[in-house]
Amino acid sequence: MSSGVRGVARRLSLNMALLASFSALYMVVLKMLPGIPAVGLPGVKIEIAIALSPIYGLILGHVLGPASLLLGTIMAMTLLPGKYTLFSYVTIFAAPLGALTSSLVLDRRRLLGVPKWIYAAGIYGAMLTIWYATDVGRLTAIFTIYYITSIALILASGLLDQAGSWISRSMLRIFAGCFSGIFADHFYGSLAAIIVFRYALGSFEPEAMAAWYLAAIPVVGIERGLMIIFSFIVAFNLYLLLRGSRYLRVRVE
Repeated sequence: MSSGVRGVARRLSLNMALLASFSALYMVVLKMLPGIPAVGLPGVKIEIAIALSPIYGLILGHVLGPASLLLGTIMAMTLLPGKYTLFSYVTIFAAPLGALTSSLVLDRRRLLGVPKWIYAAGIYGAMLTIWYATDVGRLTAIFTIYYITSIALILASGLLDQAGSWISRSMLRIFAGCFSGIFADHFYGSLAAIIVFRYALGSFEPEAMAAWYLAAIPVVGIERGLMIIFSFIVAFNLYLLLRGSRYLRVRVE
């Protein structure tokens, strides 16, 4: 066996081990932490564990990070079916999308010749387009303030990647990664709720559902703000600890 083939085999084995380990870890966290019922929407729960999605994106990158969260979620749903509702299966990609977005913002490298943060901005742009294509979305334009803030942070971290000291750049990029990852998860879930409860089931009139979203704005800020603070503290300290090592799959600096 040539050295090149052995190298590929070692990388594949390492990736499989990381996928299995981090998937199992996320499954355990999902099992331990309760889901918070969303007020006004039957069957909708907010998983506290999604605060880990930016950290998974930082450590594992834009492929293994989302894959680990997706596999961990599937394992938890299989082993603990009573904890989840039918709507949980609709939002199964929410946390992986958060990890993907975080990783793309955190990594200063390019993908197919394009800076990775541009893909993260594109994810938000696509979701905003879908949001404003719905009647509820058009009635709740102010609700997107968090998502527009995410785009602004993504742009700032991408365009100012040469400004200031390395630690200030790293802090901005990691904060932007945590903020955008946490809210990408929320954006996906909010869109899914509109599609399911407004269009698929017809459970709400647009005005009624819009009123619920508008009333939830301060609650969302507090809930997601606490998750962002937790993610940023953990992610930034992990980065300081592992900076320059081969244990991080993204290159923040």
